Amino acid sequence: MINQSTGVRVFFTGQYWPGANTLYLARAFEQCGAIIRLLNDTAIFPAWSNTSGKIVRRLLRPIIEAEWNHQLLSLVNSFKPDLVYVTNADFCWPKTLEAIRRQSIPIMCFYHDPPWKNRAGNRFSENITLFDLVASTRHWHEPEFKAAGAKAVKIVRFGFDPLAHHPIKIEPRVTEYYGADITFIGTYKADRASKIEAMVAPEFPYSFRLWGGLWEQSANNSPIRPYWQGRPIHEQEIPVIYATSKVALHWVNWEPNSLDPALQKGDQHNSRTFQIPACGGAIMVAQRTAEHRQFFTEDREAVYFDDVPELRHKLTYWLRPSHDEARLQMASAARARCLKEDYTYIPVVRSFLNYFGLPVAKAN
Repeated sequence: MINQSTGVRVFFTGQYWPGANTLYLARAFEQCGAIIRLLNDTAIFPAWSNTSGKIVRRLLRPIIEAEWNHQLLSLVNSFKPDLVYVTNADFCWPKTLEAIRRQSIPIMCFYHDPPWKNRAGNRFSENITLFDLVASTRHWHEPEFKAAGAKAVKIVRFGFDPLAHHPIKIEPRVTEYYGADITFIGTYKADRASKIEAMVAPEFPYSFRLWGGLWEQSANNSPIRPYWQGRPIHEQEIPVIYATSKVALHWVNWEPNSLDPALQKGDQHNSRTFQIPACGGAIMVAQRTAEHRQFFTEDREAVYFDDVPELRHKLTYWLRPSHDEARLQMASAARARCLKEDYTYIPVVRSFLNYFGLPVAKAN
């Protein structure tokens, strides 16, 4: 842990709730010695989920956007940062960024999602030429961003936060509520829902818990309904869930058969790629991608699959009682890899600060 301030001031915009990647990135800036001033997107844009709330939120969006841009410019003027860091640029007005640029303050944007061109509810593509640096975790984004006029593009990875993702001791009553042979934490998406439905087809002898939002969108007669726990989870429950599970399933946002070209290319990894191993409990059983195999050695630090039949085969193999010890060794090896390679967000944030020539605190 780094306990040193460099005096570098970073104005940071993004969602700030337990479990958000932007929270972990903000913490990493602080661990690199920066002083953070936060504009919390979540506090400005209400997270109403019922139908009437969504309608009101949509009607209020012009007012919310105006307030967001007003607060951004006002706080930048008073805080006088060395760097403005924008997450996804959902609400950015070009004139706001131009006003900041006139003050010779560098601006960067870390864009988190695969689709980006003229995306509904997002202003990233109309602002891409105004950022001094654009970051992404997808290599295929780089040529597309540069063709759209981005000044500079940096490809980085996601990571884990050691304050949130770590091994944890559990009591028996915890296992009663959270425990399962197999766990999946993720939001509903039609593609992964179809794969999970095939996974739990007849002759599925394992206990399975499905955590995440929007799974009520699955059909009432879907075979996955009995496994859904009825709600999403936040950061405090993540290490508990993985500590009480044998296998943690992992699908990235990649759909080769999608009609959306961005989702056809999709992700090669995401934050869960590192969070699962960092927790040191369940083994990660994930889609086989080039980047997954680069980060964690197949069958030594993680298990990979290409399709549902292979997934079912791997589950049968690794959930045999005779493989309990090997499974524990794999989970331990994966966590050791996380620590050895420093798969936290600190190296990512350090690369941003280095790019702009800003000092970084030295590790103790």
